[in-house]
Amino acid sequence: MRFLMAIAVVLMALAAVFALQNSMPVSVNFLKWSFTASLVIVLILTFAAGALSAFLFSIPWRVKISRELAALKKAQHKDRAGQ
Repeated sequence: MRFLMAIAVVLMALAAVFALQNSMPVSVNFLKWSFTASLVIVLILTFAAGALSAFLFSIPWRVKISRELAALKKAQHKDRAGQ
């Protein structure tokens, strides 16, 4: 547990250094939208959008696996009850 806490502290320190070194404003243009923000904010939002889209695209797979697992558990329970 202490090892994980140490890793978390190191990652937070690296994130803080990254944020301080990449605080310059950048202009972002997307379709008809345009805005100016700190580079680190743009990078964090881009990462969050990618993580969210990966999660959303994985939902059908997760539902399928969950249903298959439930069916297997039900079949296993039925087999054990029949013995």
